[in-house]
Amino acid sequence: MRKKDIIFCIILLMLQFIPTACRDDYFMNEEIGEGNATLSVTLCFDQEDAALGTTRAEGGDEGNAIQNINSLCMLFYDTTGKLVHNYIVKGEGLVIDPDVSGWSYNLEDNRIDEDKDEQGNQFEDSKTGTAMFKLRPIKRGKYYIYAVANMGDLTQYKDKITTREGLKAISLQWDPDDISQNSEMFGVFSLTPDRNAPDDLVTINSPGVQLHSWLRRAASKVTVAFDGSGLYANVQIYIENVILKDIPKTCSLGNPNTPGLVSEDVPDPDSYKDPDWKPEMHARSERYTASNGLYSEGKSIKIQKLPADLSVLTPENYIHICNDLHRYMGKGEEGDEQDIITNTHAHKAQSLFFYENMQGKGKSKKQSQNGVDIDYPDPDEQKEGSGWKDEKPYGTYVEVTGYYRCTAANEHVGAGPIKFRFMLGQDVTTDYNATRNTHYKLTLKFKGYGNDADWHIEYEEPSDIYVSTPQYISYLYNKSMNVTLKVVGEIKPNSTLDAKILGKDEDTGFTGWRPWGNGTSAFPTVPSDFYYSGWIYNDGPWNSFLSLRKTSLVKIVVPGYEDKPSWQTPINTKYNETYYNEKNKGNRSYKISNIGADDLADGEYSVKSNGNEHIFTIPLYTRAKELVTKTGFTGNNPYSAYPRKERIKFTIQVKDDVTGTYVPKTAYLDMIQVRRIENPKGVWRSAGNSDNFHVTLMRLPYDDAEDFKPFNSEGAWSATIVEGGDDFITLRSTVEGSGSDNAQQTGVKSIEGAGEHPIDFWIDFKGTIAENSTPRCAIVRVRYHNYTCEHDIYVRQGYAPITIDGNAESDKNPAWASYNVYCFDANNAPVYTKSPLEEGSLFRRGNRTAILASNNDRPGFTFGLGPSGSFDVLELGATTPSQKTWSQLAPSADDVKSRFASWSIAGDHERIATIEDFYTLESTSIHSNIGKAYGVLYGDGATETQKSVEVALGYDHNEDPTNSKKGMRGCFVFNINNSHNIFFPIGKSGYGRRKGMTSNGEKVGALRYAQRTDYYNKDGTGNIQYVPLFYDLFERPGAIYQCRNRLESTNNEVKKSSAFDINYFTMGFEGFENGASNNNNGSDSDACFIRTVKY
Repeated sequence: MRKKDIIFCIILLMLQFIPTACRDDYFMNEEIGEGNATLSVTLCFDQEDAALGTTRAEGGDEGNAIQNINSLCMLFYDTTGKLVHNYIVKGEGLVIDPDVSGWSYNLEDNRIDEDKDEQGNQFEDSKTGTAMFKLRPIKRGKYYIYAVANMGDLTQYKDKITTREGLKAISLQWDPDDISQNSEMFGVFSLTPDRNAPDDLVTINSPGVQLHSWLRRAASKVTVAFDGSGLYANVQIYIENVILKDIPKTCSLGNPNTPGLVSEDVPDPDSYKDPDWKPEMHARSERYTASNGLYSEGKSIKIQKLPADLSVLTPENYIHICNDLHRYMGKGEEGDEQDIITNTHAHKAQSLFFYENMQGKGKSKKQSQNGVDIDYPDPDEQKEGSGWKDEKPYGTYVEVTGYYRCTAANEHVGAGPIKFRFMLGQDVTTDYNATRNTHYKLTLKFKGYGNDADWHIEYEEPSDIYVSTPQYISYLYNKSMNVTLKVVGEIKPNSTLDAKILGKDEDTGFTGWRPWGNGTSAFPTVPSDFYYSGWIYNDGPWNSFLSLRKTSLVKIVVPGYEDKPSWQTPINTKYNETYYNEKNKGNRSYKISNIGADDLADGEYSVKSNGNEHIFTIPLYTRAKELVTKTGFTGNNPYSAYPRKERIKFTIQVKDDVTGTYVPKTAYLDMIQVRRIENPKGVWRSAGNSDNFHVTLMRLPYDDAEDFKPFNSEGAWSATIVEGGDDFITLRSTVEGSGSDNAQQTGVKSIEGAGEHPIDFWIDFKGTIAENSTPRCAIVRVRYHNYTCEHDIYVRQGYAPITIDGNAESDKNPAWASYNVYCFDANNAPVYTKSPLEEGSLFRRGNRTAILASNNDRPGFTFGLGPSGSFDVLELGATTPSQKTWSQLAPSADDVKSRFASWSIAGDHERIATIEDFYTLESTSIHSNIGKAYGVLYGDGATETQKSVEVALGYDHNEDPTNSKKGMRGCFVFNINNSHNIFFPIGKSGYGRRKGMTSNGEKVGALRYAQRTDYYNKDGTGNIQYVPLFYDLFERPGAIYQCRNRLESTNNEVKKSSAFDINYFTMGFEGFENGASNNNNGSDSDACFIRTVKY
């Protein structure tokens, strides 16, 4: 800074108010009839909102100090401007006029929303008070009619009120000691409710007339808050005092008030908008002595007393503003809460009051027009044109004093006293009209090194519940997020904040198992034929993804069916509802105080109260992975292109700002379960490869899209290497993901990303390992949408077999091969695929002839078609393909005898994975360290996320495993404790199964994962009403893996299965019983993938 006491100009944006009232249709003939009229009178005034709490500062006055009507007079003047009558309508100790009746003081919210601001934008006003009464009899005629509040019965002004000009010219005297004495209000009457009604004659020409008036206070108020989020590092500003200076001594009751004006004539209202208007003013030196001049100071708000010994002036000891923990002013752990600004501008927060001060247009308020040079570096009170007080000597301004310190090791280092001043007015540039009846909410926003400041608009917050909507939660089951909800106002003693998840029967129009969209680019409309939209049996929130209480299960099982396959459980959803209601998943009450352990057992929440503002931090949860498996309902979002949505209703008893009684307040929160993120889900490298990978999270913009697209995080995001894995990767930020204003983060375990930026960063590998070394594993956890949603990326280096728990391999703890089987050599040993991404071949049970994946791209052999002719195959020991029909691929008598029940292979302690092996990967407990994830894996050659769906999902046998950018869909099994992860591909086509038993005319050998061949609702059973998620199951992806052993009967026990089922859509992972080989001779056996283990 150039010198210690530079005065910085600051900018204001004013909160404007909207007129409110009831309106009537009234047509009046201008010909005046005879007789009297009864008047129905409505008066409105800005009823400022209830308190949100007070600040830590001292001084000023409470914001509601001049709030309501204490007395009221209604004055009638004839067409010549002479007083006809002064009706005393209200006032304690006053004699109320006998013609006044029916006084009603309702303080109702009479907002209207037709009004617009200067930019043409609609906005809502704060609440208004409303008073109503009747007045009779009034002689018909034309009158000027006025309302005057909080000035008694006007006896002391009896000489002035004899004319309308005298009434409006009454000079109010500011009481600097008692702010309640400065609550005068004035309004004109009209036949329609118009806040800006002209001061015109009112025609009373019928037996009953409705009159309207808006009362406006002569005074306004200012609150000042601070925001240091734009400061550079190493800058601290210690605020000491906020003071209002040069406030008017007097104010005209009904005319624009211009302190310092020499002439007693009332200026034309348009003069205040004219930049060339230069009225004759008293001398600058007379501003404090002139009768219509100024008081040098209004009241002040003392933030703190700064020490004389500046060595103790440190961030730990004194309230300050910086860009880190104290951006909204504070010390210690205070200062980083956004609600500090809200509290500072609250209705009852300390405020600085003043009378209206209309000084017209003037020079630019900016300190510097070019941002570099100060336009008026030497302001001088005695020298006109020097820029002193922006050349408005009678204007009112705010002054902030404090101490500036910059510890940067550059030319900006320095310290010294600092002052910030701002001339009040209606805009940020050239207006100096500080109008009456306005709350100026000023936020001093520091930038850079503290020598630039902005002011921003804030809006009123009446007593109510406030929650930002929508908010987001993860697409995965058993995940949580915290929603912040604010209750403003006095809460009824012993009441609770009650939450309820709504269902379709409560007119929300949806239930959350469905895909959802609203037609925007972020949430595209869901095609009507994409899901079943008909009647659903027992539909309700119990079938959806959201819970108010902690999830405790992976799978909800109907009692008595714990070990039964999913297809055997009852098809109706009644148990979903029973479990949901018994566990009270959709209802919860949150105490405001005296929160005990029992209150937190279903998930910890907190409440932070500050006066009449209460901040609730409430956890929300996604539900179990399987909500009764047979039904298909799930806590996971199965849709890659569409989110899901639920609605929560919050209710609490709060004292109403208008009536003063406790009333229920409600708020609704739309919770969106984000669409499933598949790309990328894993990054693997071979032992000798350490190529870095550029991560960009992508999602499908709509179903059947040809390209994935990046998306922005709504709020900050982060990427962190999960603890417990191997130390072989680091993270690196990008400008795209973290913004250009942030320094690059390199070689770290956690990075921060910027809001409204894509989730974009690098995974950097550290060196290589020996070929057959134990693989190194890690998990990178991404949190996005303001950290409310999670997506894990599974990283691995090395393709050697691996145990999921990290212990030595054994018969009961096998090491899983990283590759599927491609074929068998002449010695009955498996020949593996060239890459862990490659799907391998399909094998009918016991038959070692490989049905090549290349068939899936052949005409007549693709999904749901054919097969038309013979398959390309590799027979046992063959190196070149041959052709066989489906029937020729059935297990031979020798196959059935030698390998059908127990499929042995050659190799050193190597076997086809048994059902017991697969179930070592099971995660039935919510506390299990084993988990499943589904998405796209990239391998060697891929160095960035692929946009093309065809490329991202298209890895096949023809790829160069060292140099392919393509990916593969599949299922990851991972151990959260050590980050070990295994991958099971589902195939380039997405269908890892050729069916040996079909229906509805489909040929055997068809490529299809599901047993069904058409939409679920076309089978004539009506079962779709119970399982709507299975509407298009026939075309959903998944894979079946053969198991080593097969029993003739499984007794409907999945843990005795001869095949294993990986459902990519529902994220299922369970035994398939003998569903892949029902007949004991193998005649109906499916062709499935094979994975081996070492033991």
